[in-house]
Amino acid sequence: MTEPYLRLSGIRKTFGAFTALGGIDLDIQRGEFVCFLGPSGCGKTTLLRIIAGLEVQTAGRIEQAGRDISRLPPAERDYGIVFQSYALFPNLTVAQNVAYGLVNRRTPRAEVDARVKELVALVGLPGSEGKVPAQLSGGQQQRIALARALATKPGLLLLDEPLSALDAIVRVHLRQEIRSLQRKLGVTTIMVTHDQEEALSVADRIVVMNHGAIEQVGTPM
Repeated sequence: MTEPYLRLSGIRKTFGAFTALGGIDLDIQRGEFVCFLGPSGCGKTTLLRIIAGLEVQTAGRIEQAGRDISRLPPAERDYGIVFQSYALFPNLTVAQNVAYGLVNRRTPRAEVDARVKELVALVGLPGSEGKVPAQLSGGQQQRIALARALATKPGLLLLDEPLSALDAIVRVHLRQEIRSLQRKLGVTTIMVTHDQEEALSVADRIVVMNHGAIEQVGTPM
């Protein structure tokens, strides 16, 4: 096996007397699609937030592409993230939302425009650049959130229950699209879900969690 792209070693998280994560060890290979699966309160979202630097672990080490990122702030880590609530800026257009990370990095204007156009087409919404989020359906907003997360070409894509707010038909359609997009781009992806069918249909490997621990890791099969 090659060196893992992401390595979690002894990740613990306590909130006062409550242990949210009790020593998580996990290796994820480059280009893999991994699902953290488990019931509410099992620690899966806490673990995702620790990888993103949005939550600081009580103990343990995180390495990404051989670099220790354990204590780095979110802005210095290499990932894109999509939340359950989409978290689009309501006052910005689709193009401005997608371009947000690139503009923050002072990317040249022409490059930003080309990348926005490419991504909006990639998620199946060409021509919607001038719209605001309120003019889009939930599924369309989630696609734009995905385009925004991918804009800076991150090494890691983090998805926090990205489909749970959508209705069943849209959810099935969008999860297939996320899977084919991930395959096409080859981006290492971690998705948090409590939906067993969802995990089984998209993941290369599933990490089954309960009570702050990993109970099983394996392929859907």
